[in-house]
Amino acid sequence: MSGPQSGESLEIIEAPVVIGENVVQKMKVSSLSLDIPAIKIKDIDIFLQDIETEVIENKVIIQGIIHKEIFYLGHDQVFHHQAEDTQLSTFIDIPGAAAGMEVVLEPSIEHVSAKVLAEGKLIELSIIIQLFVKVLSRKELIVKTGTGPLVKVEKLIGENSVQAIIANDLDLTIKARKIVDIIAELKELEVEAIDDLVILQGVVYKEIYYIGEDELEHQASEEIPFSEFVDIPGTEPGMNVQAYWQFENIKDNLNTDGITINQKIALDVTVKVTETIQTNLVTGKDSLVMLPEVIGENTKQFLNESSLTLKEEAREINAIKATFLDISAEAVNEKVIVQGLIRKELSYYDKDNFEYVEEEEIPFCTLVNVVGARPGMQVDVIPSIYLLEPVLAADGKELSQKYIGEIFVKVTENIQFNLCEVETYQQ
Repeated sequence: MSGPQSGESLEIIEAPVVIGENVVQKMKVSSLSLDIPAIKIKDIDIFLQDIETEVIENKVIIQGIIHKEIFYLGHDQVFHHQAEDTQLSTFIDIPGAAAGMEVVLEPSIEHVSAKVLAEGKLIELSIIIQLFVKVLSRKELIVKTGTGPLVKVEKLIGENSVQAIIANDLDLTIKARKIVDIIAELKELEVEAIDDLVILQGVVYKEIYYIGEDELEHQASEEIPFSEFVDIPGTEPGMNVQAYWQFENIKDNLNTDGITINQKIALDVTVKVTETIQTNLVTGKDSLVMLPEVIGENTKQFLNESSLTLKEEAREINAIKATFLDISAEAVNEKVIVQGLIRKELSYYDKDNFEYVEEEEIPFCTLVNVVGARPGMQVDVIPSIYLLEPVLAADGKELSQKYIGEIFVKVTENIQFNLCEVETYQQ
């Protein structure tokens, strides 16, 4: 770890550090009774579905479903299909892994073989599954920038905490003798970054368990909205916000009337703000990270015209808004295919000055050239649209409009490399 050289600078980033990786192969042998006896197997398709992972100390637990589709020729000379699901459950050793860390899982089917047994009434399936697992832990690091691979990374803008005291009185429907327990949960937490601040809004959901005068346990619940803000200088709208919360203290006091509970909850919220940047990170011998390297980027514009027959005769167009929906992008050789919908919302007045609102959805598909793009690479898309002056037909029923769509794409591919750190960032 050394200081920056000429042309280099320092940056605090949040990056996924590679804790470890491993690969395991599992052979699964199962027997399937066929509804119609088989002469021969035509085809077998194997899919891994509903794969879930859980990180525990030094291990990753993997569970899912092996879905099998068997196509075969029966004794009746007709091709048949039969499906079966079996459970996949295994673990893989990753020294240093701990609960809460991130997992990258790449499963694959390495081999499938089948035998027809019992005069065609039974199929024995042998499947070899390969599971590659990588465990990552997000850490804050002070690194050198200036040369090295061009990557997308999260630059740390700042972090801060706030404590909110949520106090209220709750009236019970049944008179209580004593409070047994209060369980609180924060729901619907929303965050919004504005200039130098992060606004927090959410709902505290509480469940109160108490013993009534009838010596039975009862339950009451309530929802309490709250809002707070956190000072984080440098924050701007559109930046990335992470919020972590915990209840520091929950106090309750049952009034002598046995009906009203005075409650105070201390809620701690820690907020971190980052900005996605594109920069060259200097390589070295420190933390091994996995980050998306920028392969290339480009912008494509296209001019189109849409025509809409209005339900009512329009006298005047009030406003037209356009947004992109259901954008999907796929990298192919040297290109990116981008497709989706453009939704236009139109409001207009008829001859009697009544306002009407209509919508139309226009599908689009375009190719953007990106040198170096290959199938399987990741694609980021930023679309924008510029509406030109609409033309309303003389009869007020037909509206035509030209628009310019602009599609910016960035193609990335995950790489691993060792950083050159100055020191580990200490909060």
